[in-house]
Amino acid sequence: MIQRPVSLPPATAPHGRLIKRKLTIRPAFHETDMAGVIHNSVYFLWFEQGRLEIMQELLSVAEAMRLGIFTPVIENYCEYRRPARFGQSLLLITTHRVQTSYQGRLEFNHYLIQERQPAAIATGRTSITLVEAKSHRLIKDWDPEVWRRYQSIP
Repeated sequence: MIQRPVSLPPATAPHGRLIKRKLTIRPAFHETDMAGVIHNSVYFLWFEQGRLEIMQELLSVAEAMRLGIFTPVIENYCEYRRPARFGQSLLLITTHRVQTSYQGRLEFNHYLIQERQPAAIATGRTSITLVEAKSHRLIKDWDPEVWRRYQSIP
């Protein structure tokens, strides 16, 4: 079997400081399909967990509600490389490039591997945008405190 090199889909903002978060995933029995592998829809739930690891440092759900901000997903992508199975120990690595100016979307890249043997299970990308809750219009200018926090995420 020929193994393709693992790469994430290209991001729209190729420069900026890269932040990375790691999350241990233990697939549950209820996440398996009839073939005994993790159902394809579950990967997006894991990607959401990875994205929220970063977003909570920027804008908690409570603060977003207080500021009247929604963060809808506008793109979700996953490339399945190997099946994940119940009981495996997996590691989800989620990265985000901090933008120097807001481009209308935030992109998060995901890399899911087996924890013991770093073999790729899946790669993916999630893009979100910021929307005013009342008007449902895209946010172009961030709250200054939120922007400062975004620029300083370690």
